[in-house]
Amino acid sequence: MMKKAIKKVTAVALSLAMLGAVGAAAAACSKEDDNTLVYWCFDSAMKDQVEEFYPSEEELGYKVEVEVIELSALQTRLDNGLRTGTNLPDVVALEAGAFKKYMDGDLMENLDDLKEYTGDMYDYTVEAATGADGHLYALATNVTPVVFAYKRSIAEDVFGTDDPAEIQKHFDTWEHFIDSARTLNENGYKITSSYMDMAKAFFGGREEGWVDENNNLVIDSSLTDGEYSLMEIAKTLHTENLSHEQAENSGTWYSDISGNLVFGYFQATWGIETNLERNAVSTDGQNNTYGDWAIIQGPASAFDGGTFHCVVKGTNMLEQAKDFVTFFSTDETYLKTWASENNDFMNSKSLMQELAEDTELSSEFLGGQNPYSIYIAAAENINGSIITQYDSTINGSFKTWATNYAEGIEGAESVESAVAEFKNALKNIYQDINIA
Repeated sequence: MMKKAIKKVTAVALSLAMLGAVGAAAAACSKEDDNTLVYWCFDSAMKDQVEEFYPSEEELGYKVEVEVIELSALQTRLDNGLRTGTNLPDVVALEAGAFKKYMDGDLMENLDDLKEYTGDMYDYTVEAATGADGHLYALATNVTPVVFAYKRSIAEDVFGTDDPAEIQKHFDTWEHFIDSARTLNENGYKITSSYMDMAKAFFGGREEGWVDENNNLVIDSSLTDGEYSLMEIAKTLHTENLSHEQAENSGTWYSDISGNLVFGYFQATWGIETNLERNAVSTDGQNNTYGDWAIIQGPASAFDGGTFHCVVKGTNMLEQAKDFVTFFSTDETYLKTWASENNDFMNSKSLMQELAEDTELSSEFLGGQNPYSIYIAAAENINGSIITQYDSTINGSFKTWATNYAEGIEGAESVESAVAEFKNALKNIYQDINIA
């Protein structure tokens, strides 16, 4: 059984303009106790990590105060603090979709002197944490590639095997994904609970980010072009009734995890525990898929979420803050222990390779599978340059119009008309993006 894993929380994208002239305010930040390192995070597991692994006050010579705040509320408090220069943390944990606006807004400390520690980190996390000015502004503590989790019993029934290596052959491309969805449907199963479940694999696997260096909107071709684009796959899944037609994160979406109808879910590493394991037993106790799961890389290299530690500009405990950030991205005891006890995937290539080669390490939930070789393969080709401060909002808007296209809603009868409506919606939100 895995301990509580760090969960991904969807960030609410905010415009830098909302923060106003915050650079000077951040430089003037203050807190009540100058001998206390204040750390804001968005999950209680992060507090557990500090209490379990970080040196004590006696060893450090100063206090570490941890406050757990839901990510949407955390950003509001951080924005307010940056405006006034008061009540700010020294270190803040931010999800991948949130930290870019602070990093590129000159609101976080330059961490270039920590670059020496990045050699063993996954490339996309370093790329993502590097600002437009080329400086390093954060270190990631975990790595969150998207994988495809499936039920072994259904795989055995339909494909004659539950072996991940063999099942991967049925899902290694989007063409094979659709073919396999049809095969599952012919045998009375649905490929996923929601037909938009696969969107995270597309959004996190693009070659181009939503906004380029000239602030122009860019729509990656994988989303719109061809039979196996996000939009066309969504339409195929819907019109051929290949999914269970449930909304993501709805009650039925969760109950399908313990049921025997839906084959699989696209999930980031954190979602294996947070979403699947926690919901493997139905609320009435009648259905139980615990131990009936396995994971494969699936048709794309993508990511979803991730925890990045930033140091707030103007902190009076700069060196202590850097030590804190460094510890949670490099300390071998912490990284290896937390990963092996939680099946979490941490930001150290060498240590994760060790775990992948550990023949005694396995996940009971995943039917005895060691997940690390799959995680490593899924993380190798992720493109960190696509992350922008706009991702959460734009991803959501695109999903809306892709859904409208899939379902033939008025105004979205074609890919072209749906994209046009998507662009119009963005024009009403962002005046700083050039939308042709």
